[in-house]
Amino acid sequence: MSNKKYRFQVIKDLITDQEISNQDELLKKLIDLEISVTQATLSRDLRELKVSKVPNNSGQYIYQLTESTAPATIVTHNDKMTLTFSQNMGVIKTKPGYANRIAFEIDNTYFKTILGTIAGDDTVLIIMKEECSREEVINEIRRIIPNINK
Repeated sequence: MSNKKYRFQVIKDLITDQEISNQDELLKKLIDLEISVTQATLSRDLRELKVSKVPNNSGQYIYQLTESTAPATIVTHNDKMTLTFSQNMGVIKTKPGYANRIAFEIDNTYFKTILGTIAGDDTVLIIMKEECSREEVINEIRRIIPNINK
């Protein structure tokens, strides 16, 4: 296995197994495992691995792998999110810190009704295809947010 592939696997394992909140912490863990890497290389690695920061249960931001093979259900039954519409746009209101993850999942899941998204901290703007109904959009989004508008 090449150094890069090995390093990628170790980074994935660390992020999956531990709550790591910043690059310095991750860099120290890699050095402890005798993996020599610069901060610039680690930053590129995180970008290539599509690692993002998401809030954990206590509200602290931690690294998480965002690339997945299937759409993930990204909220629990206790998380209430709303979707409202204006013409061919929709707005999802979320908890603070959740919008980027939701937008990523929407953009990387095939939805026949959605052209794309723009995310803030607690708001996702959805651009719908013109020929789609609002009910079709809601039904598709329920694949990843089961409790939207319930």
